[in-house]
Amino acid sequence: MLAAVIGLGSAAPAWGSGGGTTINIDPADTGTTAAAFGTHRCDPNLGGGPFQAEDVWVFALPAAQQGNFTSLTIQFATEGGPDTETITTTPAGDRAIVGNRAWIRTPAGLSSTGELVNPFALTNATAVITGTDGTFDLAQTCPASGATASPRLPVTGAAFSGPTLGKLTAVGGSLILVGLVLLRAQRRRRFVA
Repeated sequence: MLAAVIGLGSAAPAWGSGGGTTINIDPADTGTTAAAFGTHRCDPNLGGGPFQAEDVWVFALPAAQQGNFTSLTIQFATEGGPDTETITTTPAGDRAIVGNRAWIRTPAGLSSTGELVNPFALTNATAVITGTDGTFDLAQTCPASGATASPRLPVTGAAFSGPTLGKLTAVGGSLILVGLVLLRAQRRRRFVA
């Protein structure tokens, strides 16, 4: 979360990239693994999948006036340390820019039993675009086959979707907000004392 806050900033020209504007990912889309991200979709035009040992991450510009991606620099946290990946307009076997979308495949860190032992977690990303401003999104992920939403524990219980999922999401978001308010109040109390 701290890396996402540090990465926040206003859009700035990309002076060394031959033009374009540098923008940041929406901070709400950081701090997640591919398996834990809320939108799972495997698209043959955007990295394909699912793959046994690789996750696919798809990024998108949400507004038409933002133009297209020129390059992306993505920062991941792994148990082995930070990892920075770059996607350019020159396609490679494990990454490509497709207009206002870009995708990359990363190791899923699956054990032989399908347990996630070293998943990549998105911590920050910046992009150079042909447009002028805004942010971009992590649009979807295609987790490795066998991956679970929790890095070490299997998902059990009934599946939730539709209105129930919306209510659970709202309750979870409210609890996080209350926790942040209480944390801030506690810190203020310490500074006053």
